[in-house]
Amino acid sequence: MNILHRTWQKIVPYRALVFVRFMLESKSLKARRMAVLNHFKGIDPSTLDPEILEGLKYLKTHKYASFPFFWTEKYDTFLPEVFTDLDHQRMYVLFEGKKMYFPKRYTETQIIWAIRSIFKEQDGESPHLYLTPEFQVEPGSVVIDAGVAEGNFALSIIEKAKRLYLIECEAEWVNALKLTFAPWKEKVIFVEKFMSDLEGELTVSIDSLLKPVANEKYFIKMDIEGFEQKALAGMKNLVASGNPIKLNVCTYHQPFALNEITAILSDYGFDCQVSKGYVLFFQPGEDPSFRKVLIRAQKD
Repeated sequence: MNILHRTWQKIVPYRALVFVRFMLESKSLKARRMAVLNHFKGIDPSTLDPEILEGLKYLKTHKYASFPFFWTEKYDTFLPEVFTDLDHQRMYVLFEGKKMYFPKRYTETQIIWAIRSIFKEQDGESPHLYLTPEFQVEPGSVVIDAGVAEGNFALSIIEKAKRLYLIECEAEWVNALKLTFAPWKEKVIFVEKFMSDLEGELTVSIDSLLKPVANEKYFIKMDIEGFEQKALAGMKNLVASGNPIKLNVCTYHQPFALNEITAILSDYGFDCQVSKGYVLFFQPGEDPSFRKVLIRAQKD
């Protein structure tokens, strides 16, 4: 993002910025936005949650977004400082005072939008918020982060973790993450496989990773593109150990995921809390829907 672009974002009144972005919305995003609005025209508003109504109101005056809510606006002009590591020929930002590296192909503009997205996802009003004041990673926990991406969750809890497993298959992100977590390499383990219910050439299960130790605490975060149910099926031994376990499990990748995941966790004996709010999910071939995003679960 060049200096002129940064200066423009700082001095232009926010409402004018929203209007300009709305008018410059790409054809594909406009088509998605209009499809959402047209779909919900046929639904009685009195049957919809107030937050869904707010999302539809937002989409009438703003470009398409997965979190179409007014609380996100504070991040639309957020401009994090992007640094360059000349030794590794990569850019990074400081996230909670720690270096977060990005793949080499990322431009400064792409990094800024990625950081904005992270801050939106982890806002106190966001349905994607992993941790709350009441739901935290306990110091000394063994942590699995399945679906690491930029690594913001893992970075936020790295000091608390006794051991941290990073489950990530995309090579460009693995390379970036190895730089990000280099200061803690003695307790970080990279697993370049897909999380599933069984150990295999390309897959790993929770039970194959963890051999429970008496009184050890575990925290597992999953955002793995609809494979959450399979991953949960692969932790029977851990659950049977009786050790304290906390989970963040994403539920928005499939329309039936919330009910299925809730049932699995209930059968395991977890206390579950569904995060407040919704994400707008719209894939080709499906009707648009506002979906619940995350379950926070705990078993002592």
